[in-house]
Order: sequence, then structure tokens, then C-alpha cells
Amino acid sequence: MSTSTIDFATPPGGFSDAVEQSQQTFRAVLQALSTPGRVATCAPMEEAPRGLGMAVAAALLTLADLDTPVWIGPGFDAAAVGRWLQFHTGAPLAAKPDVAAFVLLDARAAYPALEALAFGSDEAPEGGATVLIQSETLDGPPAMQWRGPGIQDVVTVKGCGLDVAFWRARQALEPYFPRGIDLLIGCGTALLGCPRSTRIEFMAGN
Repeated sequence: MSTSTIDFATPPGGFSDAVEQSQQTFRAVLQALSTPGRVATCAPMEEAPRGLGMAVAAALLTLADLDTPVWIGPGFDAAAVGRWLQFHTGAPLAAKPDVAAFVLLDARAAYPALEALAFGSDEAPEGGATVLIQSETLDGPPAMQWRGPGIQDVVTVKGCGLDVAFWRARQALEPYFPRGIDLLIGCGTALLGCPRSTRIEFMAGN
């Protein structure tokens, strides 16, 4: 095989201070999932693969490891993101989304049916996937009201660059709790969480 066909490039760097930045990002992930609808801030990164936003990249570096398969959805350079992820975390790449612990999605691209992702079981609900979604905004329609653990009464949340069909698909999973999926939506260094325990209601006009 000609060496001209082989990519010897070193993947982009990860955290400049791995301990401090991973701890900061882990706290942000916990805050996002424990207080749904409240925006948390991940540690900024000097460099990530092209097309991969800072919050999603930081969360992947912090959460993924040798035991957590990652599926990379449409809208990303899967080869480049995969090399970067394996170089820094050793996480295996999943061939199909239904066997992935972490699912990486682009809000502008196609996505698999949410009910086809790993749900866990009643005995081991922690087996449900965490879906990391990269978005260009945390605004836009549809307008929703979220209720559930970590929310005092109710919080109003915008669509975060995802259409109403996505959020209705997420709403349809609520009867399966404690099985289900957890969502982390990243925009820049901002991170917003929607755990499986959150109940979604659409506001008038959506």
C-alpha cells in the first residue's frame, strides 16, 4: 500500500490542563442533567476536530472511555472525530447506534429513531444511551415546558435547533422510564441537559 493513502496526521489536541478541565466539564455535565433547562458551561478547549463544537468535544473527552462505545452520526467527519476520540480516550467506535453508550448527533443532520437507541432495562436503566447533540442555538421553536426532578415547578425551554418532530419523539419515550435516554445539547461552550426523567409539554402553537 502506498504511504500516500495513509493519514499520519496527529489528531487535534484535547484539554490543555486535562485534570482541571475534565473536572470542570464533569461538573457542568452533572449540573446540566441535575437541573434540566439550566445552561451549564464546559471548559473551553484550544482545539477540537473541525466541525465539532467545544461543549460536545469537552463532554466526549470527559465521559468516554475504553468501556463506552461511541456512535458518530451524520453531519460530522466521522473518520477525523473517531481518530481524535480514540487517540485521547481509547473509546471504541460503535458500528450501529443501538449498541452505543454515547451517541453523537448534529441538530442539522438526520438522526436515528430515538426508540432504536440503547434504552437499558428496568433492572439496569443505566444502560440507556447518553445522546450528545451539537446545535448552533439554544433558542428557536418549539417552545416547551419541562417538569420533573431538578426543576422547581416548571421551566420554559426553547427548541435548541431541534424540530418539533424530535421533541415529540423524545416525549413519546416518557412512559418507558426508568428506561430511556439522556440528552446533552451543546452550543459553543454551553451545555443544556434533558434527562429521561424530564416530562415535556408543548406550549400553545407548537
